[in-house]
Amino acid sequence: MGNNYPSATSRSAELYQRGRSVIPDGVSRSTVIIRPHPIYVDHGEGAWVTDVDGNRYLDCNNNFTSIILGHADPEIENAVRKQLSSGTAFSMATEAEIQLAELLCSRISSCQQIRFCNSGTEAVMGSIKAARAFTNRPAIIKIEGSYHGTYDHAEASLGSDPSNWGAADRPVTIPYSTGTPGSLADEVVVVQFNDIVGVTEAIQRVGSRLAAVLLDPMPSRVGMPAIEPLFAEAIRTGTRDVGALLILDEVISFRLGIGGAQLIHNIEPDLTALAKIIGGGFPVGAIGGRSDVMDVFAAVKGNRAAVPSGGTYTANPITMTAGFACMGQLDESSFDRLDQIGTQVREGLTDLFETRSLNWHVTGAGSLFRIHPHQRTVNSYRDAHLDSDEVALMELLQRQLLEREVYFSGYGMGCLNLATSDRDIEHLLEAIGHALTIVDS
Repeated sequence: MGNNYPSATSRSAELYQRGRSVIPDGVSRSTVIIRPHPIYVDHGEGAWVTDVDGNRYLDCNNNFTSIILGHADPEIENAVRKQLSSGTAFSMATEAEIQLAELLCSRISSCQQIRFCNSGTEAVMGSIKAARAFTNRPAIIKIEGSYHGTYDHAEASLGSDPSNWGAADRPVTIPYSTGTPGSLADEVVVVQFNDIVGVTEAIQRVGSRLAAVLLDPMPSRVGMPAIEPLFAEAIRTGTRDVGALLILDEVISFRLGIGGAQLIHNIEPDLTALAKIIGGGFPVGAIGGRSDVMDVFAAVKGNRAAVPSGGTYTANPITMTAGFACMGQLDESSFDRLDQIGTQVREGLTDLFETRSLNWHVTGAGSLFRIHPHQRTVNSYRDAHLDSDEVALMELLQRQLLEREVYFSGYGMGCLNLATSDRDIEHLLEAIGHALTIVDS
């Protein structure tokens, strides 16, 4: 074991106490909080990050799946440095925006046009607004437990639990943030992932009020289950029958293949929300889709667009340049390697669980994986939802992995980048093997 976390005398602990005086919780993202204090990073290189105390960790999070080539990729760095000398942001357009849009449209068959923004949250929010404008309808359907950013409607039933989630065939719409307007339940209908009957019934029930179904094809918070082809087909057929749209959230799943999950699963969305890897490590979001739907963002003959969109840093040349430098390096062989990395990890974890007669299992695809401290088959959020004992197990696993130079999420989601070597994978599996000895004792 190399690291000593937590330590009251560490630089991270010092920064936490300092940060709490000016930032709630000492950090600006709830997702990076670890108790008793977050870890503050100093730098990253390739597959590894180093914290302010000099501790190194194999990064199994990669800024929540946004880093795909590796930290401090030299081609991205060189491209960004060159752009820095020409300026960082302007109140005018740049060619870099067109270059990245052309690249993305060439790879995503459902996207004839792209509109950039600054985050995955904005991409989903803009997609919902576009669907409402195109259909002139207010309601959406989303998947129980699925994370789509911090927009109230997209957050519905993100954190529901057995005390409030209601019947399996008709889940209750539960606000995520305190103070969310009660009207949310009238505007968002919730269904379970892979529930073909449930989603078909919901689409028909909402009918003429339905603007869109919002779908992540492999939702992390739902447990990274495999999507049932008939479920995707039911959504696609059902939305067309009632004149609604299908929004595919590929913010994470776009790292599964050169054309995203929609190419792998033969899903044809009307709109696609993108972010994370398309920014090359910089803040980014994008909405893509059919030209007739994307026209809601266009001002016609001087009139205001149906959905005006701006943003001070939207399509800034630093992000566009970094995104183009990143995506330009990714080809079919890149995704083959990412699949190989993920397969080695998932098979290695399965072997570890079987060797220890541990009733755990792993889900995921590509370079993504999620560990489950149980043997329930995961088809939906309710299958993956952890009870208090399982939550404690995962927190203990995370703590033990920090002690063994692995940075891993507290709820079991893992993600690896292209800089990950076979030796790194061996390190990860060895660390998890040792950690499980403690966790299972």
